[in-house]
Amino acid sequence: MARKKKPPKIKLPRKIKKGDIINVAVQPKYPSITGLATIGDTDDFYRKEPAVYLKEMEVFYGKEKVCTFLMSSAVSQNPRIEFPLKADKEATLKVVFQSNQNETFKASKEIKFS
Repeated sequence: MARKKKPPKIKLPRKIKKGDIINVAVQPKYPSITGLATIGDTDDFYRKEPAVYLKEMEVFYGKEKVCTFLMSSAVSQNPRIEFPLKADKEATLKVVFQSNQNETFKASKEIKFS
């Protein structure tokens, strides 16, 4: 079964003023599986397939890294990650995801004042 992997989407408020604390929402299209399965009707587990998940998200505002999120296979597939950001300059907001399979996914959006 092919699992869908697409670049993340970034959602920002429509109107942003300098100094606003805005809510940023990021949603990657990425599977998250532990790779574990149960043995018959027991509570015992075995590794059925390799784990696949996003392990890190870095956020850059302009040229500055503003935060890093560390994740595990416990994060749901296609997660929606939200965080506050103080919009103190017009600049590019960029997110970079790294998977445990050494895949990198990036997205960016311009923060402009209205």
